[in-house]
Amino acid sequence: MKPAFSLKNILAAVGMTALAVQTALAGVVSLTDAEILQLKALAKSSPEAGMWVDSVERQAEEALEETPNPVAQIQTAGKLQGSPEKTETQEALKDMPRMRALGLAFALTGRKEYGQKAQAYLWAWAKTCQPPENAIDATNLEALLETYDLLRPHLAAQVRAVLDDWVRSVAQTLLDSDDPSKGTYWNNHKSHRLKIAAMAAFTLNDTALESQVWGKLKSLLNRNLNPDGTTLDFMERDALHYQVYDLEPLLRAAMIYQRAGMGDLYRWKTDQGASLQNCVAFVVPFAKGEKTHAEYVHTTVKFDLERAENHEKGHAIGGLFDPKAAIHCLELAQFFEPGLRELVGALAGQPDSAYPTPQILLNDVTRPSAPGPGAP
Repeated sequence: MKPAFSLKNILAAVGMTALAVQTALAGVVSLTDAEILQLKALAKSSPEAGMWVDSVERQAEEALEETPNPVAQIQTAGKLQGSPEKTETQEALKDMPRMRALGLAFALTGRKEYGQKAQAYLWAWAKTCQPPENAIDATNLEALLETYDLLRPHLAAQVRAVLDDWVRSVAQTLLDSDDPSKGTYWNNHKSHRLKIAAMAAFTLNDTALESQVWGKLKSLLNRNLNPDGTTLDFMERDALHYQVYDLEPLLRAAMIYQRAGMGDLYRWKTDQGASLQNCVAFVVPFAKGEKTHAEYVHTTVKFDLERAENHEKGHAIGGLFDPKAAIHCLELAQFFEPGLRELVGALAGQPDSAYPTPQILLNDVTRPSAPGPGAP
């Protein structure tokens, strides 16, 4: 049985009695103080934005009644749906949207109980979960890193030290386990690996790690993206599912670097003339329904066949790509190309909405006024 991580026990363990107010700003992984103020103003002026903020607080209220449920090992990579390891992990990962809602609600309302409960979730996971070596397991920590980035300026030094060490170990474990001899070295595994490493770097304000990941990202784009708009994953798997799954973490990392003023990886051209922008454009006609694609017909990966035999949704050999599966990829790309809002709205069933998904709202709040230079 897992130990109970009550707030009282945590505070006693670290010798603190309340959230300590620090002067540092939250970083570009979550929201800066200025962006939080802008989001609050939008919530007052826009009914749609206000509804989203209200929903975040409702989720946070529900999360106050829950107990953190971390696992010692995240196990999703290579596991079939219904396997005991994956089922246990999926149950534990319900903590991720809860802590994210708590962190956002704390930032938007200032209510300490939200911040304290979010801290309890962060502490429980850091004390329980082993840093994953597999990038597909580690990518599940995205919401945790966003939450920590948001709360970190407000935490007592003792708590911050423990959480910093764990976040740093997550990034270092991923980078140390990156094996050039593996067939996954240049595919979506590396995209997810570098996304998490980038989030950790900026959360910790580790400029050396930020630069290290920046260089690795450019190397990956050179090897993974093709001038015709396809990705290595699309060619290996013959599936748009994996085109978007590969692009999503790359787009998330590119957003962070652009917000930090380090350049525009989205429009940056590789040595062969490929770009993230062009790879997103490749997806658009399939998302619009102008083109169709029979998935996995020529896949070279055995796991795709196993998932099909397990009757997992979206993994049938020869099944047509579902345009709605492109929503997350396109809503991230909309940060760079605001004109994609209409397509995201159509896919989300909200064609006339200013903010058809919460990510579109966050894009409007966090998007720099000028795109900045291309990546050097």
